[in-house]
Amino acid sequence: MNNKPAPMPDMTNISGTQFLKQQIASQRPLLYRSVVFGGCASLFMIAQWLLVAFIAHSVLVDSSSLSSLWVYWLLLIVVSVVKPWLNFQQSNQAQVASAKVKRSIRSTLMTRWNNTSPVALQILSGGAIASQWIEDIEAIDGYFSRYWPQQMLAVLSPLFIIIVVAYLNWLCAVLLLVSAPLIPLFMVLVGMGAEHINEKYALLRQRLAGHFLDRIANLSTISLLGAQQTMSEEVATRGDNYRQVVMKTLKLAFLSSTVLEFFTSVAIASLAIYIGFSLYGAINWGPAQSLTLYSGLAILLLAPEFFKPLRNLSAYYHDKASAVGAANNIVASLTQLQYEEEQYGNGDARKITLSERDARLELKNLVVGYRSHLPLNKSVTAEISKRGLLVFSGDSGCGKTTLLNTLAGYLNPIAGEVNVTINSKRSIAYLPQKAWIKNASIRHNLAIAAPAANDPQMLAALEKLDLTNEITLKHQGLDTVLGEHGQGLSGGQMQRISLARVLLNPSQIILLDEPTASLDIKSKGLIYGAIEELREKAIIAISTHDPRIVSMADIHIDLTKKVKAPQ
Repeated sequence: MNNKPAPMPDMTNISGTQFLKQQIASQRPLLYRSVVFGGCASLFMIAQWLLVAFIAHSVLVDSSSLSSLWVYWLLLIVVSVVKPWLNFQQSNQAQVASAKVKRSIRSTLMTRWNNTSPVALQILSGGAIASQWIEDIEAIDGYFSRYWPQQMLAVLSPLFIIIVVAYLNWLCAVLLLVSAPLIPLFMVLVGMGAEHINEKYALLRQRLAGHFLDRIANLSTISLLGAQQTMSEEVATRGDNYRQVVMKTLKLAFLSSTVLEFFTSVAIASLAIYIGFSLYGAINWGPAQSLTLYSGLAILLLAPEFFKPLRNLSAYYHDKASAVGAANNIVASLTQLQYEEEQYGNGDARKITLSERDARLELKNLVVGYRSHLPLNKSVTAEISKRGLLVFSGDSGCGKTTLLNTLAGYLNPIAGEVNVTINSKRSIAYLPQKAWIKNASIRHNLAIAAPAANDPQMLAALEKLDLTNEITLKHQGLDTVLGEHGQGLSGGQMQRISLARVLLNPSQIILLDEPTASLDIKSKGLIYGAIEELREKAIIAISTHDPRIVSMADIHIDLTKKVKAPQ
């Protein structure tokens, strides 16, 4: 049976900008629809100001009554209602596209995480992963919901306006065209620096989140070492570095906005001076004599709208800089995960057969290791069917945990085969040395592995491990809340709760990694009893130093003695 995960796109040699372009391709219809709505809104905006200028000219110059202009008033009302609706649709289409892109990127990340060995994932900081999952992906939102549609509207809307202005007065159109390039030119100059700063900003944010979370997770150790003050100063220093980068980003944003407002104000003032002097009669050359209150007012009303899309694009350019910086970090993370997957494997090398027959675990000349050129100690050959206890022992570093990770599918074997026969994909249970404990109640932690178990079944499993009285008398029973790393209970209690998950979730093959390590005599005795019960129902593979468990084994393999690995 082939259990290989779906192939993931190759992320090597891809920049953040290329990554964003790949995402655009999947949402192009929605983005183009957003541009169409925005372009229509621009046409209605032009019609709105032309109607305002015409009504003003008719009343002030032609002395027309307001009632005689009811048709134009009605048109103005219709245009004023439709234009906001078009703007809403433009924004809505872009936001829907952005939401789909973010969902797609999160799906890509999740698939890559699922395809990557948990052993490889241990090298990543939980805080950095959380920051990337939330903040980096959210930083991409502005690129799709604002910047990408606006870069096309920054061409369409001014083009519509310049055509109308040229029809009314070609010299005013020339003045607008001369001043227009200054805005995108300055925008690019500022944006070149902003992109680098935003990339650094996103990276520092990830590192700060991971650093802070790691310190919080190890507060007890820090306190025992008396390093509280040192850690506080370290966190404060990193936070100050982050603040400085944020301030640099804000400085660029304010500088860009101020300069663009200056250029826009100067251009509009120049138009106002020309139109005013032309209407006054002080300027007679060129098309000045053809200016009327209608054409002059219309041009002045349209002039700010001519610059508005360019100014918006400039403001949204920082969204692009943030998105590119975040995308570079996402690509770097995906590339690293791809590399780790190639090095560690993704657990797809086991040959799993689904069958209603008895469970079977067969190892043929199995060689394990974290790197193909560094195999650990010896090849392993063993076979066990239906039920029984398979024990791996040996000195530290001989490959016991690596072997169990290979059997669990977390690592691909360097050589040899792992053949598994089970009746369902959920028929393999693995309890590592340090089981994952969620910050939740004991009931919730047990239900993670056994969602169908009810309270009496949970209490019965805990009773077998002599935990019922302990958590009832000293705590709150199944409602006892555990910390993220098991805070609130002893190490022995946590190990037994982890083993209770296995008891509640009957599996045909059970993998246990050092189940009695660092436990007191009482806890060990309870673990021995649970193992004796489980071995009558399932195949159990255990890595251990415990001589008692070794003596219980049906098959015992000592990994300490080195044997030449098969070629």
